[in-house]
Amino acid sequence: MREKPKRTTEARRHGGRRIARRFTRIPALIYADKSRGNRKSAKIRAEISGHQRAITMLGILSAFLVLFILLGVSCGKTGKSGAAAKTPTVIETKAGIEMVLIPAGWFEMGSRRGKADESPVHKVWVDAFLMDRYEVTQEQYGELVLGNPSHFKGPKSPVEQMSWADAARYCNARSRAEGLEPCYDEESGECDFSANGYRLPTEAEWEYACRAGTATDRFFGREERKLKDYAWYAENSFEKTHPVGQKKPNPWGIYDMYGNVAEWCNDIYNESYYKNSREKSPRGPAEGDKYVLRGGAWSSSADKCRSSYRVGEDPGFQDACFARDDIGFRCVRSAPHSILDTGYRIFDKSGIHDPASNIQHVAYSGVASFSLRPSSTIQYLVSNIQYQASRTGFIYSDIYLQHRTGTNHPERPQRLEAIVTRLEEKGLGEHRGSPLRLVTPYTGDPAGGPHGLPALLEWITTVHTAQYVERVGKSCQEGIEYMDSIDTPISPESYEVAVAAVGGVLSAIDEVMAGKMRNAFCALRPPGHHALKDRAMGFCIFNNVAIGARYIQKKHGLSKVLIVDWDVHHGNGTQAAFYDDPTVLYFSTHQYPFYPGSGSREEKGTGKGLGYTVNVPLPAGCGDEEYKKAFEEILRPRAVEFNPDFVLISAGFDAHRDDPIGGMNVTARGFAEMTSIVKDIAEKCCEGRLVSVLEGGYDLDGLADSVEAHVSALQE
Repeated sequence: MREKPKRTTEARRHGGRRIARRFTRIPALIYADKSRGNRKSAKIRAEISGHQRAITMLGILSAFLVLFILLGVSCGKTGKSGAAAKTPTVIETKAGIEMVLIPAGWFEMGSRRGKADESPVHKVWVDAFLMDRYEVTQEQYGELVLGNPSHFKGPKSPVEQMSWADAARYCNARSRAEGLEPCYDEESGECDFSANGYRLPTEAEWEYACRAGTATDRFFGREERKLKDYAWYAENSFEKTHPVGQKKPNPWGIYDMYGNVAEWCNDIYNESYYKNSREKSPRGPAEGDKYVLRGGAWSSSADKCRSSYRVGEDPGFQDACFARDDIGFRCVRSAPHSILDTGYRIFDKSGIHDPASNIQHVAYSGVASFSLRPSSTIQYLVSNIQYQASRTGFIYSDIYLQHRTGTNHPERPQRLEAIVTRLEEKGLGEHRGSPLRLVTPYTGDPAGGPHGLPALLEWITTVHTAQYVERVGKSCQEGIEYMDSIDTPISPESYEVAVAAVGGVLSAIDEVMAGKMRNAFCALRPPGHHALKDRAMGFCIFNNVAIGARYIQKKHGLSKVLIVDWDVHHGNGTQAAFYDDPTVLYFSTHQYPFYPGSGSREEKGTGKGLGYTVNVPLPAGCGDEEYKKAFEEILRPRAVEFNPDFVLISAGFDAHRDDPIGGMNVTARGFAEMTSIVKDIAEKCCEGRLVSVLEGGYDLDGLADSVEAHVSALQE
């Protein structure tokens, strides 16, 4: 057999003909046009540069964080990384992809008991880097690249049938989409490690992240029988891939490091490379015909699902050791030098915030960046978040402050400022070790995309008529002061804000359904439960919760939704949306008689929906005991009988005893008790899936007290 030519260092530097052929052999990929987003990012960066005080303070904080990560290596037992003592940070990229910030450290690479190419065991230093928490999915790949080459189709399943060149091209596409410098020369395959974009992990980075500070063959210990809990492999995969993140993660919170799909590394493979590997940040041999695959796949035996197991594979699949549908990848990126260069949402359980800086982390159409805002709001800038999915999410954006209702109107922007200020002061991110997860809402980019304006409008029209939605937009554009009634003032920005409020609910639902958090609270405005299909009323424009219920059913395929509404006013709009629908159980406690006049006990639904509307009208003056009794004796048994797949709360806090509009006597403690009951129903019926959405509440101190108690109960 004719020997294959070796790729030389010179060829790699000045053309790399062998790898160039690999790229040209595979059809060129078509990338999504992100130029508009890049121009916006450039504008934002320009704004930031004009505010030196903010940059200076954040720069000092950023430098301290990075210095801590890079130097925070403690002494430990032989064979363990010093970084193992601290749980790495979990962040989100501009595109919403979770990555783990891996701290720098030493570890022993290879195995004394494995194959010949896994020895000798040698000590290696790895610089800090970011690694995808999950293998790249088909959904993520399809957002940047035209087509899906995978054999086993599924949006949440890993993309497979990937050549090394396909993986490298995706890394470049992802870098361009986020305004980063691509790492790969697509003619030669050369990787520029000085670029700040995404790339494939080096072999050392992959093994270091997989081991997560451990020294055994597998990160969970020596008991091979436990592998089924952490990996899809030959004994449990049913001969196919599975959606990412279904098995247990490693100690650093990274999923599917064993099995599912084998993962490309950046390094060229050489069986004897370990004998000559450099000690610090090794990047593999300079020449060779194959690239490294790590981790084993769905078709692999248990022996191949080990931290040190390595195999060489032709980058275009010739002479393949794995079938094409066994191979995928995940991305890494060198750790950035400054938080300001990352463009990432980073969550802090200590609630660090500098009121003087006015730096607010916001995102439009899912693209997160730092921008300057005129008001101080809740900030989570530096993260110590644990790798486990946070139990409670917090959905908020400064865009919600831009719905202007007038100086004396009770539904005003200061309501949200009171909430976020209280959460900062009380440090609820540290509550019982379960940090709040700050989630950026979908805000409706007119350019489109899966969470753009056309997509959000499609969901809004599952509850409202298209003519009404168009009328809202036109009224705001033309500067009309009120929408349908004098109690619902609007401003030119109100249409955009109302769409973003719906987007906040939908983003919370998606996060819960993805398992990234157990429940969530949406601090948004304008409220929604009075809004009818073709008319605004009672401060409400779009019915956020009703739209969320339809989204749960139509987008996520869940059948039954429970809506619990404890606002002091009856949610006439929500009741009307589901009055004949047996798939939605609507439960409301409210002051009666009171605005809007509906909500008597006799209103129980109609047709197939008869019995699926449960109204509990209460006289003015009722307090904690009356509400708790209604929740325990009426809501709980009816809800358990209904057995919902998801729970939504219309969380109005205007039944508080100090509220200037309501006439009830509920305390913050009472709201916490109601929250605990509803949360318990969700835990028993639907694995805790619950999203709470702000409705009323107009005494700022009472609102802040009540939301604090509500969020604390969600975090229990």
